[in-house]
Amino acid sequence: MPDVAADFEAASLRIHHSFVALPDGEYRPRKFDPRASYGPITWMDYSAPPDGNELSMVQRYIRRHRLKKQNPSAAASDPVRPIVYYLDPAVPEPQRSALLEGTGWWNQAFTAAGYRNAFRVEIRPDTISPLDVRYNVINWVHRSTRGYSSGATVTDPRTGEIMKGLVTLGSLRYRQDYLIAEGLLLPYRNGNEVPADVREWAVARIRQLAAHEVGHTLGFQHNYYDSRVGRTSVMDYPAPLATLRPDGSLDVSQVYERGIGEWDSVAIRWGYQDFPTGTNEEQALQRMLDDAWARDVRFLTNQDAAANPRSDQWSNGFEPAAELNRLMDIRRAVMRRFGETAIKRGMPMAQMEEVLVPAYLYHRYQVDAAASALGGMHYIYALRGDGRDPAPPVPAAEQRSALAALLATLRPAELVLPDEVVRKLPPRPSGYERTREMFPRYTGLMFDKITPAVVASDMTVSALLTADRAARLVQQHVIDPALPGLEEVIDSLVGASFGARASTPYEAEVARAVQRVVTERLMDLSANADMPQVRAVATGRLVRQMNASGQMSGGDEATLAHHHTLAMDVKRFLDRPYQAYVRQPVADAPPGAPIGGADWGMEFLRRLEPVTCDWMDNGRWVAESCWR
Repeated sequence: MPDVAADFEAASLRIHHSFVALPDGEYRPRKFDPRASYGPITWMDYSAPPDGNELSMVQRYIRRHRLKKQNPSAAASDPVRPIVYYLDPAVPEPQRSALLEGTGWWNQAFTAAGYRNAFRVEIRPDTISPLDVRYNVINWVHRSTRGYSSGATVTDPRTGEIMKGLVTLGSLRYRQDYLIAEGLLLPYRNGNEVPADVREWAVARIRQLAAHEVGHTLGFQHNYYDSRVGRTSVMDYPAPLATLRPDGSLDVSQVYERGIGEWDSVAIRWGYQDFPTGTNEEQALQRMLDDAWARDVRFLTNQDAAANPRSDQWSNGFEPAAELNRLMDIRRAVMRRFGETAIKRGMPMAQMEEVLVPAYLYHRYQVDAAASALGGMHYIYALRGDGRDPAPPVPAAEQRSALAALLATLRPAELVLPDEVVRKLPPRPSGYERTREMFPRYTGLMFDKITPAVVASDMTVSALLTADRAARLVQQHVIDPALPGLEEVIDSLVGASFGARASTPYEAEVARAVQRVVTERLMDLSANADMPQVRAVATGRLVRQMNASGQMSGGDEATLAHHHTLAMDVKRFLDRPYQAYVRQPVADAPPGAPIGGADWGMEFLRRLEPVTCDWMDNGRWVAESCWR
């Protein structure tokens, strides 16, 4: 409140209650298909035929707007009632034009589905309240810090019909994209330029953002699928596409797509297209997905990003390892040139840090994408009878290429800061306080030259040593010994970090910082992983590293002190003299009793002591057995 209210000690709230009549019964719902990218509504049908288990009672429909043709027999027709979105009139230029254009892209997809003029966007007039359930709205909101935009709906729970789309766009997104562009393009050679390419970068992202969030309110989930044919959906989280020119500058002419994606057109046709009388709708919908599949136009979403290298957020490219190597080439070129050309003339030199952060961490999301190959699968949302391999493991060569690309990000030469930053970045001046958008510090008011390397290296190391990924590595290796196991990944990680070559004292200190990150992440894995064999492998590697560091006798004083401290810290961790052994829980079985064997009040089924019941008796709490 103090950040957003003029007087946070007194605030007024306006509450809007809507009592909404459910729509008439003319809407025809469409069955949900997990391959089609629509969000489902689910309900239990207790009138389902008795010849099926509980799973057969679950009914799933897609969320979508009502759309009907004026002429149902025509291949293309105007709708009975178009889908109209109203844009917040408070949006300024150039964002207003960008949002109008990006939202309007969806009409391309509806046209391809056989509807003319079925979708449009207008500036919201004063006569329409954004809270009125009858209108789809795009709200422009200001926040104290940048955050996610969103697309929500009011939906009929019986059928999945969307009654209202409600998009909320944060105004700071444009400014964050502008900052990212400044960090990569370094446009202020003279200090007073108004860089057109930076502005167009940010405007292009806002166009795409409008299409994305409105897409959610049309019924769509995220689609992060990495296709061989390129960027296929506005429902992706798109990374800005930059390419490196021979002179080290960046080409950003294709930074974001302009227009709807190929998958988006497929999805609109699948969800909204009408079919002539007599058409086998199920077969027609299946053909749409099969045709898209043949073109490598498919759907994967949020939960797939951790373990399927074809589903990645903020990523371009079909091969995650190759794309990470490409981004590191760009990052290297940017860091080589980074300096005061990142900020305008007259700005405090300390504000280079705000622009440095996204440039230095330019590769951060591709690290996650590459890590998803390790222990991953090229799985699909398979249905019985579709004839496709549902869950092939990522090939061993692809996994090892990803591992090599990830380990390359830990090289000290990649993590040291540019000389211009080391020499010219002063403490913050009065009136320019530090924010969460900056690197943490060991050094008090002075800019810290080491913690950026700690932050960047921890992104890679923590991605490699995530507990569930470690468990997948253990399991895939025992199923197929040709695939890398956890031991191979950890040995490679330790070898790359502890065997790193440093050409300067600065690089040597960065290397020691990386080694500390690796050691502490191994301790985390050893202590906290749910799978016992993961803890065993991590612990065994810590013991070996403790012995190696403790026995080190060569090297300079700083290196010896570092290794001996690591050895003592690992020993204290393994001994845990002040901490009793904490038993990791064994995985619980699903409920066995037919009416909820694990629920309170049913403990007698397992001959357990029943829980206590609490109540108030004459002003005092009483706790007694529920079974007196």
